[in-house]
Amino acid sequence: MSSPAAFQFVSPEVLTKLATIKPYILVVLTKGENYGLSDSPRIIQSEHLPYIFEQRRNNQMVLTMPVMDNNTNLAAVAVYNTTDKDEVQRLLDKDPAIMAGVFDYEIVTGMGLPGDKLP
Repeated sequence: MSSPAAFQFVSPEVLTKLATIKPYILVVLTKGENYGLSDSPRIIQSEHLPYIFEQRRNNQMVLTMPVMDNNTNLAAVAVYNTTDKDEVQRLLDKDPAIMAGVFDYEIVTGMGLPGDKLP
């Protein structure tokens, strides 16, 4: 986290919470060149989903959110419990849906509060 001086407009209560913030790797999946092909649903359901649920069981991926809007190129976002972009890239490059061109991806570093969860 940045030094406390960087947060000169933050209340002490919020500053205390920000003290626990830590980096995570975020993945943005986008629709690949083969996204709309007839075999895409089979690849996603029978190969991609089991692959990502294995990562969740291993606590590598801690959050996944498919994007439900059809009018975007975004397909999903995920949060990985690591700061190692190379490790995440190796996992993504083995994802059957990425290998098949159904999805492309971008990897970025983000910050989050440990213990955050969806309601």
